[in-house]
This record gives sequence, structure tokens and C-alpha cells, in this order.
Amino acid sequence: MLDPHHPDLDQLSLAEVLRGFSDPARLHMVKTMAALGECECSLVYADLGLSKSNASHHFRVLRESGILRRTQRGNQQYATLRSDELDARFPGLLAAVIANSEAADTVPTPAVEVGVDHGVVP
Repeated sequence: MLDPHHPDLDQLSLAEVLRGFSDPARLHMVKTMAALGECECSLVYADLGLSKSNASHHFRVLRESGILRRTQRGNQQYATLRSDELDARFPGLLAAVIANSEAADTVPTPAVEVGVDHGVVP
């Protein structure tokens, strides 16, 4: 089987690349790949509770956005971030996205009671 098409990053705009980061599941997948390096695709989405078809959609968006490279070896699909290529095209973008998404994971979400006046002026 041929590897799927991987776009040339020189042909992608910043908006096209950012589209790949625009979903919480994809951000989690990117952070997982950053931590693991090249790995089987199933490891990337294992803890998200995604169906195979949903994970496949997210992998396609990440691939078309130039963020990852997928390869097939035998029956196994592998994924790796295109870190060096992304840094050459958009210096610091991947590191900033990963750092900020990790910071967002550690910020507690404030509990807001429904129907309670919180002093917010419309």
C-alpha cells in the first residue's frame, strides 16, 4: 500500500496548518506524538476513547495540515510529527502550541453555578 499524500509545507499557509490544531482531540494527539516520537497510530488515540473512524478523520486532518507523517509497515500504521519541517516553515509554532496546550491542561476551569448572579455586567 502506498503512503498517503503528505503536502509540501511550502505550499501550506499558516491558517491551513493551524486548522490541524483547532480540535482538542487533535491537540491531545499532537502532544502524545511529541512525547512518544514515531509510534503506532493506535497508541496516539488510545486514551481518548475515539472510534477508529473518528481517529482516522483526525489523522487525515493532521496529515493534510502538514503536522504529521503517516507510514505503513506491514499491517501497522505509524505516525510521527513533522517537527523539523514545521520549524523550518513556521519557527517555534509547534513548540508554542504544545507548551500552551499543556498550560491549558493545568489551569482549573472555574465552577459556575447556573442561575446565580456572578456580578457580570452584560
